[in-house]
Amino acid sequence: MQCQNASPWQRLSGHTIRFFRNGSGVKRTIIKAEPPIEKMTEIAEIDKIVAVSNTGPLISAFESGRTDLLKRYFSLIYISSSELAEFANHGWTAEINQLIAEDFVVVIELNVTEQQQAEAVAQQIAKLPTSGNPDWRHHLPEAEAIALTQERTELGVGIILLDEKAARQIARELGLRLTGFPGVVGWCGRDGFLTKSDIRQVLKTCQQQGTYYSDRLIETLAENYGR
Repeated sequence: MQCQNASPWQRLSGHTIRFFRNGSGVKRTIIKAEPPIEKMTEIAEIDKIVAVSNTGPLISAFESGRTDLLKRYFSLIYISSSELAEFANHGWTAEINQLIAEDFVVVIELNVTEQQQAEAVAQQIAKLPTSGNPDWRHHLPEAEAIALTQERTELGVGIILLDEKAARQIARELGLRLTGFPGVVGWCGRDGFLTKSDIRQVLKTCQQQGTYYSDRLIETLAENYGR
């Protein structure tokens, strides 16, 4: 079915995720939130589609214990092999391995051409004021997800899952359809699967596990999309 609108994540753009290390380990935080600026209309349903994902949306699903939300909309998620190290760094090896064992997540090794494409995209991301880090190597995971989406047309990828603001900007400029974990939560609310209270609980659980979603973002999603 043809979608008639932008995703909730596109409407709620402007949330930048940063990784930082403190005494208790590595945490992720969204440090900037902008008000919704794009109008969204209802759509009847979304057929399950194939996605490519960066680590962020999957980690949020692990933090909240709600990988079922991803399975509601996606038949398969591809990730690049380099992302496995990032899952390990954040303590989610068992969880990602479980999804791999279920054949819900498939790991792809980039070829030389794709790796070169990813490096070029990472350099584009690093130049943006919203990137937060001028070292292009820092943005390789997101860039690899973009390169896979662009280059592996035979995979039938219909959407890319990204959290980092600068990477999403590049993906949009390349004409890629995208969303993030809050966008998926919004879809579930819109489709009557999650109540306002559920939406708040899912995203606040992510807060408690180390990912900071602003209260404004949570309330906007809950009030606009929760049943």
